[in-house]
Amino acid sequence: MASRSYARGTTEFDRGLTFFDAVYAVAITLLVVDIVPPTADHWASWDALAGSGVLDQLLAFAISFFVIANFWKVNHRLMGEVSALDGPLLNTNIVAMFFIVLLPFSTASMSEATLDAQPLPVVLYAVNIICASLAQHVIWVVAVHRGLTEPSRAARRRSAFTFVVPAVFALSIPVAFLLGPDPARYTWLLLLLTGPVTSAIQKRMAARDGEEPGDA
Repeated sequence: MASRSYARGTTEFDRGLTFFDAVYAVAITLLVVDIVPPTADHWASWDALAGSGVLDQLLAFAISFFVIANFWKVNHRLMGEVSALDGPLLNTNIVAMFFIVLLPFSTASMSEATLDAQPLPVVLYAVNIICASLAQHVIWVVAVHRGLTEPSRAARRRSAFTFVVPAVFALSIPVAFLLGPDPARYTWLLLLLTGPVTSAIQKRMAARDGEEPGDA
């Protein structure tokens, strides 16, 4: 039996995109719910405030906030390029959203002060990011396979660099077990380097192909 397809501009298509956006919005909002406010004693001095663990919570919140925001931007761009929604594409988005809504939990686990020396919370967070990143890539693959989007050169370039983020987080997993959670977190700083580098490479490739910079 052929999967039912909902063309862009139909109510069903708009409902699907609205639901996707709502899930990302809820997930990014839930991040702040797990931040435990410091008690009155912790506000007595900077050292006391730092010892409350709230700074670690805020750092984890900030990281995950921008992570989820970036995943939403990727999904927004992907869905903006499809001509319709069908069963496989909807199901793939649902799988991707599973890993998105799991991020508040993995973020809270990683920022828990009593687990600060344990590698597993950092590993869980890394695995969560890896799965979420790969799920976004699968959305594009399914859309192309189903004939719901045209694989432009710009899209192919972005797809080619999809595995950079998962690779960085995958690297942090053995580091967490061998050297500890803090060195594992430091490996994530590689993204500050890989991001601009991959962006520059894509722009050069776009220029070589005679495309506008915005298409990169």
